[in-house]
Amino acid sequence: MVSQILKGKTVRMAGKAIRNPSRAVLRLVLKARLRRAKIEDERGRLLDLLSRRFGVDAAALLAEYHQSEFHRWFQQRRVELDQFEGPYRFGTTGEFGCEAMYLLVRAARPRVVVDTGVLYGGSSAHILAALAQNGAGELHSIDIGRDDREPPHDFFVPSELRPRWDLIIGDSRRELPALLRRCGTVDLFHHDSLHTWDHMTWEYETAFPYLSPDGLLSSDDIQNPPSIPGIFRQNAFPAFCQRRHFSFGSFHNLGVAFRGTDGVAPSRGPESRTSGAAHDPPDWARSRNWGRSPTESAAQEPF
Repeated sequence: MVSQILKGKTVRMAGKAIRNPSRAVLRLVLKARLRRAKIEDERGRLLDLLSRRFGVDAAALLAEYHQSEFHRWFQQRRVELDQFEGPYRFGTTGEFGCEAMYLLVRAARPRVVVDTGVLYGGSSAHILAALAQNGAGELHSIDIGRDDREPPHDFFVPSELRPRWDLIIGDSRRELPALLRRCGTVDLFHHDSLHTWDHMTWEYETAFPYLSPDGLLSSDDIQNPPSIPGIFRQNAFPAFCQRRHFSFGSFHNLGVAFRGTDGVAPSRGPESRTSGAAHDPPDWARSRNWGRSPTESAAQEPF
């Protein structure tokens, strides 16, 4: 059965490569970048960071995750997705990325989380599982929508976790500002939607004023080149963190940034967070003039 699954995936990927050769090149570049560091080393760096930053035993949280019924259920759902006979898109967050989101939420204990780019609910499910284990918290998600023949957005989300979940179907360019105004304050913003320089920067800048004083920003696929020219440009995530003076680190294909006292935007009280104009992105961000990345070289990552 495993060989049949792998054969089916290989045929699907070969078909995609033939239809879109430039995307195939980008996938090869991504694989080469991700091979630079071993998953075990990246996991160790993340565990060390979370333990130091939040005063938790991150290794114990990792063991908790791997021993959980949720983890076993999720692994089975991955197999079922591979066997799905209808159309479905590749792009579900990988095992390390899902694991990392669970650990981040368990360690940081955010109350309000916003994420963009749900697909079939892989990373969203891990955020929800961690919130449930914390005993508090809510997740607000935005996704552009899907083909009716695809698996549902909650394919990876167990029914018992869904009461904590607010899923909004629509373009984040339209839905995200209104959602942030409703939330008022966000403790964790996770980007996993369209990975272009323009869109990533817009989402970061739009969410930035709403982050709590100790808020976190995470972003998936930060190693993914958005285009052939983009292979030679700095990714939007480190560029944003440098511009806004966030401390940040990258772990495999996931970026994690801490606002803390390093963020340059002034902290605003809850009463001022209801004003839409106060939270509009700056003029340069609204212009969507991000065709090229900043010319400054990437700063040394602190983690």
